[in-house]
Amino acid sequence: MELQDIFERLLILCISIFTLYYFSNRNRNIRLHPLLGLISVCTFFMSLVFTKAEYSLGAGFGLFAVFSILRFRTETFNIQTIVFLFVSITLSLLDGLLPIENLTILLGINITIVIIYLILNYLEKKSPIVSEKNSIEIISSLDFLQLEEADRRKLLTEKTKLKNFSYSIKTINLNSNIVILKVSA
Repeated sequence: MELQDIFERLLILCISIFTLYYFSNRNRNIRLHPLLGLISVCTFFMSLVFTKAEYSLGAGFGLFAVFSILRFRTETFNIQTIVFLFVSITLSLLDGLLPIENLTILLGINITIVIIYLILNYLEKKSPIVSEKNSIEIISSLDFLQLEEADRRKLLTEKTKLKNFSYSIKTINLNSNIVILKVSA
């Protein structure tokens, strides 16, 4: 692979990732961190190195998987972040490893994936069923866990003014003696 080919593939990848990032963050309460786009660029260059070095591709992906597992165990990500990461890693692997001489085909593959992502992202924003906009977080003391179910629901009704809702315990922080609850209408 020539240097010009690498730059063209990297340009296709960067345009695709920036497009995904821009449309993922529009009109959202939860924003993706800008450095998430760097993961795809790093994956792109790692895939190039693993194709040129004496490592087997399986060993390279194994190392990458180990580092990914270590990274992803540090924080809980929402579904939008996970999908963005998966799509960006997929695009970077396709752009780095796909043995296509004609970059028009590669550009077409990238555009297809980006358009499908954007359509599904648009539908997710418009659908009240899957949207996370219908949920709120409530912070309560650890005493909440000692209450009976009827008393828990009564307390949450008073705090949220909602009649019909479901709730789940998102986080229990024993250091601060708080419980973070996710209440969905």
